[in-house]
Amino acid sequence: MSTEKQRFFWDAKKVVSFLCECSFSTFCVLYEFEPKIIVPCKLTYYIPNTRRFFKQQKTIISMKLKIFQKYLNREEIDLAFLISPDSNITYFTQMKPSKAILTISPNDAYFYLSELDLKPKLKNIEIVNLNKDWEKEIADKKNMKIGINKENIPLSYYEKLKKAFPKAIFIDISLVLLKLRSQKIPEEINKISHACQITTNSFNDLVANFSLKKIRTEQDVAFFLEKNIREQGADLSFPTIVASGKNAAIPHHQTSSEKLRKGFLLLDFGARYQNYCSDMSRVLYLDTISEEEKQLYYKLSEIQTKTIRHIASGSHFFSLEENVRKNLGNLSSFFIHKLGHGLGIDIHEFPSFSRENKQKVIKNQVFTIEPGIYFPQKYGLRIEDTIIFNNKARILTRASKELLKVRLS
Repeated sequence: MSTEKQRFFWDAKKVVSFLCECSFSTFCVLYEFEPKIIVPCKLTYYIPNTRRFFKQQKTIISMKLKIFQKYLNREEIDLAFLISPDSNITYFTQMKPSKAILTISPNDAYFYLSELDLKPKLKNIEIVNLNKDWEKEIADKKNMKIGINKENIPLSYYEKLKKAFPKAIFIDISLVLLKLRSQKIPEEINKISHACQITTNSFNDLVANFSLKKIRTEQDVAFFLEKNIREQGADLSFPTIVASGKNAAIPHHQTSSEKLRKGFLLLDFGARYQNYCSDMSRVLYLDTISEEEKQLYYKLSEIQTKTIRHIASGSHFFSLEENVRKNLGNLSSFFIHKLGHGLGIDIHEFPSFSRENKQKVIKNQVFTIEPGIYFPQKYGLRIEDTIIFNNKARILTRASKELLKVRLS
């Protein structure tokens, strides 16, 4: 057999093997949004199609750009100005540039891009080289009302804008952008679903291959998960959190070289696929678990399941958190963070669970539900899933939440 044929044979084996390992839930999610790209077999997986990929990119860009331009027209904003690393640039262009400026008016859009970046083909957005004197190129006396994202504009660039438009009124458009991104279109949900499947696959592979002879430290666990995610064609949503024993009592523990120890092992990680994030937390137990520890874990798991089941259209996000605290009873004081957060291109975005924002659950929002309890210097527990709400809450991170136990010896 020739080298080329051998390579094809082994690649085909990998694809078939991969298809068989994937869950039926992936088929359901992808069939709902992309029925033509599903391979009809018992258990199916997303097979990338280059032509369809670029078509999806253009669909996202075109739809979201038009919605935003209608807002600019309605509010009589002459120009919206965004500068990297503002993730809204990635949102409108579906790429992550090294250095760029995006200007959007009610009728057109210009993407000023560094010569170091590959020039994409974008529908309804014109590509322009980013020069040192960019402010002279965009200066226009007619632009008297300019929208800026105050959350993501450096002071130096804001000063340059004021010089370029000395008589202009500057409007903060950050809240509008957050709300626009809160409701996902099918192509975005498709990407997030795929990121969640990759995250689930990585956890399943860890459990199947967990050996204390090979995996001895928190960093070993993180390395296994991250390598697995990258092998599936994705990147990381955020730095992986692996917390063993008393380290798990710190929600944002920084994964260390400490050896794994008896007790709970908390994992919080996620894959980023084609710019869209996923987020999942699971717990393992090393050695023999006590009855009290087991009861606490399953109480938290039951509360999370019940919360997801009762998510309804129009309900306030903060009320979901209040119900969780009520169900935790005297353990509620050990729940020291928000119940969840929205996610998409950024790992934390709208919708918000904050009482101040008073946001309600609406169709096509993606967010996490992650109740947790933390006992300082002892251990911590957190169970987290990425959820899509489409008249009913559906879990996208489908890894088992059974408390898996690993022997230390």
